[in-house]
Amino acid sequence: MKTAKLGILFLIPLLVIGTSALANEKPDVDHGPTVVLDIAEVAGRAEGDDCSNPIVIPGLPYQDLGQTTCGRGNNYADTCLGSYDGGEDILYQLTLTSTTTVEITMDPLGTTWTGIAIDDECPPGLSCIAFQTGSSSAPRFLSVTLAPGTYYIMVDTWPSPTCIPAFNLSIVEGVPFPNPTCETAIDLCAQGLTTFPTQTCGGGSNYSPTNGCTGYSQAAGEDAVYKIYLTTGQVFAATLTDESYDAAIYLLTDCSNMNSCVAGGDDPETFSYVATADGWYYLVVDGYATGGCGTGIMTIDMPPTPAETPTWGRVKGMFR
Repeated sequence: MKTAKLGILFLIPLLVIGTSALANEKPDVDHGPTVVLDIAEVAGRAEGDDCSNPIVIPGLPYQDLGQTTCGRGNNYADTCLGSYDGGEDILYQLTLTSTTTVEITMDPLGTTWTGIAIDDECPPGLSCIAFQTGSSSAPRFLSVTLAPGTYYIMVDTWPSPTCIPAFNLSIVEGVPFPNPTCETAIDLCAQGLTTFPTQTCGGGSNYSPTNGCTGYSQAAGEDAVYKIYLTTGQVFAATLTDESYDAAIYLLTDCSNMNSCVAGGDDPETFSYVATADGWYYLVVDGYATGGCGTGIMTIDMPPTPAETPTWGRVKGMFR
C-alpha cells in the first residue's frame, strides 16, 4: 500500500542516526515501472470513457454499483494520481449549485493498487483538488468541501492489474471536517479515545514538520489533529494502522513552529515519547505527499504511563 521509501532508516532500523539522514526524499514513482496503455480505438465510446462523455451524476446521494474500468482504455496518464493513473480509467461529472461537503467512497471490491481523484478540470490536473491512492483493497475515501461549480471524478489504477473489474462508487453530502487544526483538535483524554478511526480528507494541508521527525523531509498531506496534556516523565505512544494512503504521524509542542516536532513515524507510523515538560501536545495525522489523505486506525496509550517506576516516597506523595 505504501509509497516506496528508501533510506538508511529502513536498512538498519535499530541504528540511531541524525536528523539530516532521517529527512529522506521519497521517489516520485512507486512500486516498479508504470505501464502506459494505448487508448482504446473503438467507434462510439461508452459513457464514462473520457472527458468528452463522462457519466453525469444527477444529484446526491448517488450510487454506481458494479461499475468497471476494464475495456475503457488508459486515456489519461498525467494527473495527480501519479503512477496510479497508468491503467484504464473512468470519468464522472458532478455539478453543485451551492457550497457542499461531498463524501466519496470507491470500493474496489478486492482489486488492489487503485486510486480516485476529484478536480474542477477534466482530466484532473497534476495538482487536483483531492485524491487518494493505495495498494490495499480497502475502499478509497475523499471528503471535500466544494464551491458551486462543475467537478470531475476519475477512478483509475496502477496498471497491475491494468483495470478494475468491478467497483462500487457512493457519493453523499457530508459535514465539514471537524478537527483539521490545533485550534479544533479533539482532546484525547476528554473523549476517552484509545483506539479510533481517523480520516484526513477534507482537512486541508495545515502542518508539515521541517526537522525530519517523521524520518522523511516532509508530511505535506491533509491533516487531522488531536491533543493531550502530558506531565514531565509521562510516556505517550501512538500507532496508526490500516491506513489507506501514504500516512505519517507526529507530535508537536507548538503548532506555530514546525521545528517543535518532538516525535514521529512514517513507515511504520508509530512512535513513543517521554514528555520533557508539562503542557499540551498535539498529535497530527498527516500524509507524506502533497494532497495525500485517507483513513486509518489510531491506537494510543490512555492514560499515559509513567516513564519511571514510582518509589514508595513518590507514591505516598501522591496522597498528600
